[in-house]
Amino acid sequence: MIKGIAVAAVLLITAAANGEEFSAEAIRGHMRFLASDLLEGRGTGTRGYELAAAYVSAQLEAAGIAPGAGTSYYQTIPFRKTMPSRDSELTLLPDNGRPIRFRFGEGFATTGDPLYPEKSLLAGRVVLVGYGVTAPELGHDDYAGVDVRQKIVAYFSGAPAKFANTVRAHYSSSLLKIENASAHGAAGVIVLNTRADAQRVPWDRRVRQNKLGSMHWLKEDGQPHAALADVSHTVTLSVGATEMLFANSGRTYDQIVSELESGTLRAAELPVRASIQLSSAHERVQSPNVVGVLQGSDPKLRNEYLVISSHLDHLGVSDPVNGDTINNGALDNASGIAALLEIARAFTSRPARPRRSIIFLATTAEEKGLRGADYFANNPTVPIRQVVGNINIDQILMLHAVRDVVPLGMEVSDLGVMARKVAAAMNLEISPEPYPDEVIFVRSDQYPFVKAGVPALYANLGYKPVDGKTDVLAANLTWFRTIYHSPQDDLGQNIDYSMGALLAKFNYLVAVEAANRTAPPAWTPGNYFGEKFGRRR
Repeated sequence: MIKGIAVAAVLLITAAANGEEFSAEAIRGHMRFLASDLLEGRGTGTRGYELAAAYVSAQLEAAGIAPGAGTSYYQTIPFRKTMPSRDSELTLLPDNGRPIRFRFGEGFATTGDPLYPEKSLLAGRVVLVGYGVTAPELGHDDYAGVDVRQKIVAYFSGAPAKFANTVRAHYSSSLLKIENASAHGAAGVIVLNTRADAQRVPWDRRVRQNKLGSMHWLKEDGQPHAALADVSHTVTLSVGATEMLFANSGRTYDQIVSELESGTLRAAELPVRASIQLSSAHERVQSPNVVGVLQGSDPKLRNEYLVISSHLDHLGVSDPVNGDTINNGALDNASGIAALLEIARAFTSRPARPRRSIIFLATTAEEKGLRGADYFANNPTVPIRQVVGNINIDQILMLHAVRDVVPLGMEVSDLGVMARKVAAAMNLEISPEPYPDEVIFVRSDQYPFVKAGVPALYANLGYKPVDGKTDVLAANLTWFRTIYHSPQDDLGQNIDYSMGALLAKFNYLVAVEAANRTAPPAWTPGNYFGEKFGRRR
């Protein structure tokens, strides 16, 4: 039996012999349509998204991929769309001082209240609770020593740096933090940011995106999933407003952030109350995940499914940036969908089908909080116990030629072992995650699969330049600050489509091994996520 790197080398050689190569032209062709102004940014629930979904389903059908949601390619999802009103207000009421009133976008931002069109929190005491994280298994509790019942908790985004990267990402999840606040009896949530957070997500971008509102998929009883009645209203403060929140605490904003980052900050009531009034408009909309399936060839293994996912939606039309209102989402995430479609084509061009079945999943509402993938994980088109692994593709930063890849979740399961083998066969280096503060592991569609107990991997291009000169890390960070989630993420960028083809091939070869080996992907023994979620299936 051939093992190790030799297995990946055989797969790579076989793929080339079967004509399963990936071309820059194919990636560019898909992206040219998906990121065009015609689709108006592919916002969830819009006509532009429907056009994109029709394109993807037609491409899957042309490639020989069967419908994966019964007789349809569409898994249609009912959503409650929430739009915040510009009349929403936040007032800080210092114990010794005058009230400080903020209007929406001026000091605070919100995506609205998904449960109540209008609700006020009057004179709720504010309690600072660090990161808002309770992790007893890691010996950390930001709520220790305080009673927050019927009070408003204020916490910073992120999680302690002492946590391992993927675990840190998990505890940075906004939903997990809101659930934790609710479990402690809080009546409201104020999210705070450090100056470094504000650099990564400029305030004008946050406000512009918050104006686009939120979406929650609807349960059978018609109620929005993951919307908690006691803390359904959440607001985020700007750095300037946070400085005012701390003004009478006896410590400066910078002192508090220093304590936060050093791990010495302790929960405490602040000498201030807050009044939050959110006015929101609700609308029922629907939008589909696009699902295709390639049935496996093995009589036993064909009942096991590997899901290859990528999100199809983007932000849609927003307030203008440099005169442009259409958020085309070229790299985020027409690139990932282009790779998914080419992987589907490659699988059907093989002389023999894979042993396991493969689901190709193009999700909706990723930009609204991974809602489409979360819906699929909770309402799968096949029993979730038969879903053995997930390979997710998102936002391929094909801006520079690189010689490495960064697979997130490598330590979580032996999908990481497969990724290492394929990288060696393709003469690619494996590099560590360069931006742990971005907590990317919880910000893309692999995370709902992980929470459902499914081993998952999300790989992207790395940052070691082929030319040995370009500072790719610096260039990527500039892109995140200036282009990401803006109308400037369009086809006018200097895109190296061959890098998209390279990453598509990498993910394809990992999928080939995962779909063909006898044993399904397995959690790494003792891994945090396997221990926490692996038993759910």
